[in-house]
Amino acid sequence: MSQQWRRNTLLVHAGTPALGDIEPTALPIFPSTSYRSRSAQMLDQLMGGEIEGFSYARHANPNVEALVDAMKQLERAETGIATASGMAAIDAAMYATHVEPGDTILVSQDVYGASLNLLGTVWGEMGVKVVIEDFTDLTHFRQLLEVHKPRTVLLETLSNPLLKVLDIPQIVSLVHGVGAQLIVDNTFTTPLTMRPLEWGADLVVHSATKYLGGHGDAMGGIVLGRDEYHNRLHQYLKLRGAVLGPFEAWLIHRGLRTLGVRFERQCHNAAKLARILQESQIFSRVFYPLFADHPTHAVAERLLPADLGGAVVTLDLGGGKEDVFRFLDHLQLVASATTVGDIYTLCLYPLIASHRNQTPEERAKMGITDSMVRISVGLEDPEDIALDLIQAASAVRISDSLVIQKD
Repeated sequence: MSQQWRRNTLLVHAGTPALGDIEPTALPIFPSTSYRSRSAQMLDQLMGGEIEGFSYARHANPNVEALVDAMKQLERAETGIATASGMAAIDAAMYATHVEPGDTILVSQDVYGASLNLLGTVWGEMGVKVVIEDFTDLTHFRQLLEVHKPRTVLLETLSNPLLKVLDIPQIVSLVHGVGAQLIVDNTFTTPLTMRPLEWGADLVVHSATKYLGGHGDAMGGIVLGRDEYHNRLHQYLKLRGAVLGPFEAWLIHRGLRTLGVRFERQCHNAAKLARILQESQIFSRVFYPLFADHPTHAVAERLLPADLGGAVVTLDLGGGKEDVFRFLDHLQLVASATTVGDIYTLCLYPLIASHRNQTPEERAKMGITDSMVRISVGLEDPEDIALDLIQAASAVRISDSLVIQKD
């Protein structure tokens, strides 16, 4: 499909290949692990990458290719792959940038905790130096580049869980100025809000498990970039084998077709929810990127559309771990679960989930407190979501008051 079509049209139609004389409105699922060739010469050409087609599912699958094609159009990418998970996508992107023993990876301290763990353990054990720092101050970031001379830099468009927005256009210029490469995790903003490749980022990754699939029933990852990364990305899949299954690809692609209406509604719900919770004054702090009191508000206001500030709101309840446990146990509508992007509103406690493996000192450096929870806003009525969060927080306050009086 031509890239001249607007975003919502692409979401509905991109990645729908014709199958000869048959043109189904929904692509069939192709579970086959291998494919017959019309001749030995054709199989030789397929296996050698001389012609496009299908020979073995670890190399390519029609459902996976349709999903990748759709994402290439949405992110304006020249090449891409789909992986079995978002973590595999991060791993593949690192491999694609030729990170080798002795190289340095410079990572924003605000990325997903499991991404930090992957780099520090798997890549660290291979002799790669991993430097984790704050990227919000561009003067400090420039100094980091000059001192460490990284091969690759990794950041997120909207950080987890503090929802910081980094100045990606400026960061791209600085990273390329020292000959490094930039990987941007675009999971929390999706291509509806940001397209980092258009700002010059080298690779973009997504946890397709989140907003792209959107229904909590399929796990996957996406890596997209320029043609120069094509061979390394596909080599990663063939050798590491972290391929996306056809059924998962079909589910994520189906979810992608409704991303526009889902994500826009979730963003609007999040903005309204954040205002209600802030006005309630029951929480120690409400984090939302487009609030004037957010530390990266000025950058967010410049880079994010005014009506699409993301679909996550982070709350600081005050208190400690036991207070948060009581809060989670009092929730009635909002579920306590470890993901974002579902149609349901979900609450995650970073201390025991996304940032469980970071030390208290590392979390404190990031600004993540023991009383912080992340709300992934769904499609419910935002007033109902707010009522549930406020009643759970009120129950904790009442419980604390009774304990104090008893003491």
